[in-house]
Parts: sequence; C-alpha cells; structure tokens
Amino acid sequence: MKHVARVLSTYSADLFGVCSVLYELGGLVVMHDASGCNSTYNTHDEPRWYDMDSMIYISGLIENDVILGNDEKLICDVVEAANETHPKFIAISAALIPLFMSTDMKGIARIIEKRTGIPTFGFTTNAMDTYVLGGNMVYEELLDRFCPPPAKLEEGENSCASQESAAPGGSAASNVPIAPLVPAEMPAAPSASLSVNLLGITPLDFSVVGNVEALNKYFADRNIRVNCCMTMGCTLEEIARAHIADVNVVCSSLAISGAHVLHEKYGTPAVLGLPTGKSAGTELERLIRASAADDRSRILGTSALYDTLPYESHSRRFGAQYSLKKRAGSGTWIIGEAVNASGIRYALEHDLGVPDVHILCPTQLDAHVLRSGDVTVRDEADIEAVLNGAATVIADPIYRRILTKDENGKLPHFINMPHEAYSGRMYRSHIPVLIGEEFTDWLAEKLSGAEEFIAVNDIMKVNKPYKQNRKAQGADEALEL
Repeated sequence: MKHVARVLSTYSADLFGVCSVLYELGGLVVMHDASGCNSTYNTHDEPRWYDMDSMIYISGLIENDVILGNDEKLICDVVEAANETHPKFIAISAALIPLFMSTDMKGIARIIEKRTGIPTFGFTTNAMDTYVLGGNMVYEELLDRFCPPPAKLEEGENSCASQESAAPGGSAASNVPIAPLVPAEMPAAPSASLSVNLLGITPLDFSVVGNVEALNKYFADRNIRVNCCMTMGCTLEEIARAHIADVNVVCSSLAISGAHVLHEKYGTPAVLGLPTGKSAGTELERLIRASAADDRSRILGTSALYDTLPYESHSRRFGAQYSLKKRAGSGTWIIGEAVNASGIRYALEHDLGVPDVHILCPTQLDAHVLRSGDVTVRDEADIEAVLNGAATVIADPIYRRILTKDENGKLPHFINMPHEAYSGRMYRSHIPVLIGEEFTDWLAEKLSGAEEFIAVNDIMKVNKPYKQNRKAQGADEALEL
C-alpha cells in the first residue's frame, strides 16, 4: 500500500502532457480510454478550454471493446472525425486500460495515416506516469516530423507540394511529407541580432496568470527575439521555422527531448533554465549569448558545457543518486518540476543568500539540475519522510497536509507555490508570476512574513455565486406560490 496516495494528489498524467503541448496546433487529439478522462483534463488541467477551441476527444472505450480488442472501431471513428474536421495532424494516446490490452498505439497510428493521408502520431502513454514524460514524447515526434531536415532547407522547398500530398483523403504511406512549412529564407526581425525558441511552455507549468507574458517581455527587454514560444501562442508553421533560432531555451523538463531533436537536425545549442528573480535573469541572458557564440549547451546554476543537453529518453525510473537514503535532513525544501524548482532555488541562494536549499522532484525527470541532498521520489510516505525536519517548505498547498511537527511541536514554515499540473484550477488565483526581478521581492516577503493559509480554493469561490443565485431563485419561487 506504499504507492497509494492517502492525502496527497497526483500530478497531471502523461497523456494530459500530450494534450497540453498539442492544444493550440490545430490537430485532432484523441485519448483512448473510457469516458471521463477528457472532462478531468479540460476542467482541471486546461485553462485554455474555456476561451479557445481545440479538437481534444476521448474514444469512449466500452467493456465489449476491451474484451474483444476492437481496434478497428477506434480507427474508423478517428478516420471519420478527421474527414469531417480536416486537422493538420492526428495524435492518439493511451490510458491505463489500453495498456493492459497491449494496444499498439503506433501501429494504429500508421493505419490511420495510411487511410487519411494526414500525419498521425501514436503515443504509448499509460496515464500513470507524469506529464513531463508525455510532453517529451510529443516534442520528439513533433519536431522530428514537422521541422524540415537541413537538406530540404538548402533546397528551398516550399509548402505547396507538401500541403497537396498531406491533404485528407489523399493516398499516403507512412512517409507522408509534412507541410505547411515556411520558406527557410524568412529573415529574422532586423531589430534583434539574437533569436531563441522557448521550449516547454504549457499551462501545466506556467498557468495563465502572466508567466508567459512576463517571459516574452524578459526577452524583448534584452533585445532577444522569440522566434517560437512552444506551445502557447504559437502555430505549427512557426514550429516548422525552429531552425531560424540561435538558441533553444528549455523552460520545463517536459521539453528536453525537443532540444535534442533540434540539435541533431540543425546543431542549435540549448540553455536550460528560467529567469526567476534578479540574479537568474542576468545569468540566463549571459548563458544564452555565450551558447549562441560557441554553440555549446548550458544549464543555469551549473558551470558544465554540453554538446547537447543530457537526457534519458522517456525514463520512468528515478536516479539512485537522489534516493531517499541520500536526502538532506534539514533546510529549505522546494517541491516541484525540476527546472521550475531549480529557478526558485537560484533566487533563494543568489538573491536572498538562503543556505541549505534542496529540491524534491516528483515528476520523474531531474533535468540534471539536482545536487547532492536532493531527492526524486513520488510516494506519499517517502515525501513525508523527506520533509520531516525541514525548516521551510515551498510547494503546492496540498503538500501542507503531510507536514509533521518537530520535537518542539512546530511545523515547518510553508510558502504556497501552487502548481497547475498538481492541484489544477484549485489555487490558480494564488499562483505567482515567477518570471522577472519582482519574484525575488515576492519570495523575500513570503520568507519573512506570516504564513498564508488558503482556507477556500478557487473551485469553491467559483461555485459560491451559483449556489447563492440558486438559493435566491428558490426563495422567489416560494413567494410566488
């Protein structure tokens, strides 16, 4: 029973990471599972659902299909939907039940692509791994197929032939040409001598509270042009122009594979990190300009140089070097996705001089930003053991539930850092803007001030007016009677 979450939540699943990365790109995205997963994703993990259309569907797997293994039904349903909606691509991902059925998602994708002529991806997800693994699957496949190889860029191939060959209903095999591509000779903005792609931008890590806008402003203020913000506020055509950028900035561990693909294709270096706070903002700019000059990859907070960022493809296991047995026993603990957490640690150490800061990474990919004393665990019992003895904890408000008192009966100082991929929409109004110099001041205030207890979550706030209106309506109807 160790793996059971008794009071904690779980992180957004790998197939939700698939959906989040692909949400704005004009594709037909299908979660293969019984009805229910779609509503969980769109009402809790996807804030864009309420004001932006996207073709995110559920296959509606039923008992007979599970028993009989009726893959043809899924294929026909997807083909029919594609013929009606004409998506730019199709993506299908699996939940836990198809995993038990040993469903061949990639094989199904090949059949759908052959029947429709539309580029189709099949992702072998399982709804048990975290969103960072699903995101990396998408970046690897998406950039591999939609970003043209250097040979085609040199030939100057345009998008017309590709669009014709990839049109729905055309005859196509598994090597369907991918378009729509923008000509390679498209010039960069004359006002900026340096351009970057931002990889790993989704609401799961950045929400919709202003972090993406702050990130774009950060680069604009430094005369660095954002070539493509993958994948919030970008298009498939912009992704196909990823080769134009001088440096890829990896903003989340869910996009490390994307940096690998772009390096293999174009030799583009990558910098992993976020400008969280004053010192990080200055250092990140220095790293980006250095990587543009020498074509080496870098990680914020380390002095190491890489040809390409280290990454173990789709690793589902935590590294033994960051096990529970090797954890630090005190100090400040930050819980969350590795890149985000390392940015917060950088602000604590370099801006505020806080010593003994450690990271607890429960999202499976450590992004090579962890140090001695940090841990990578997911089980509730292990997390509780790690936090036992902590002086300060910076984490999503849900983690407050498992804090234990010390020998003096005192709980660790807790700073609320809600994470959309963990608590969904529950505490969205409390998510801070992490990007920029102001974050240092926010962090200093939280460290020195009184703790903030969130008594009512955003879901209850949203529903409260509805309940009041219903109560008032019932009273009016009673008076009329």
